[in-house]
Amino acid sequence: MLTTHKAFLATFQGLMLLIALFASINAHAQITITEIQPLKYPSVIRNSTTSSIVVVNWKGNLGASTNVTLLDNDFHNGQYFITSDTDQPITINFYQLANEYKVNLKTLRVRYQGTTLKTFPAVDLPNPGTDGEYLEIGAKVVATKKAEAGIKYPQYVLEVTEQ
Repeated sequence: MLTTHKAFLATFQGLMLLIALFASINAHAQITITEIQPLKYPSVIRNSTTSSIVVVNWKGNLGASTNVTLLDNDFHNGQYFITSDTDQPITINFYQLANEYKVNLKTLRVRYQGTTLKTFPAVDLPNPGTDGEYLEIGAKVVATKKAEAGIKYPQYVLEVTEQ
């Protein structure tokens, strides 16, 4: 049980908005994104003297730059399955919505077809086809020392479009 007034319990859960967009070339072309699991962060105690950092990488592991005390081990990477009914190249975009005051997602990573994408939008990627491909995502969440105590839900957007 925590008795110090400096304890800060925050559950960072990656809620995300999914966008499946129709290609403008063909009215019937469609990308489908199926969420297997959203990116989820563990409950932590905030650092009182510096920004609190938690990294959950695309593999679902805790990153080395994590600098907080974990209160649970309930975290995992985000996993999505995408399909397309064409063979057009795709673009993947992944970004935060900055919906939590003084809490930001950084170092966003997407793993697609054996490649780790680090800059977005990532363009001219191979189409997943009707058989589909998995995407794994991970990110660093940083809560500044001025972030308010409580449960945090940093949101992100994963966007896949055909070119």
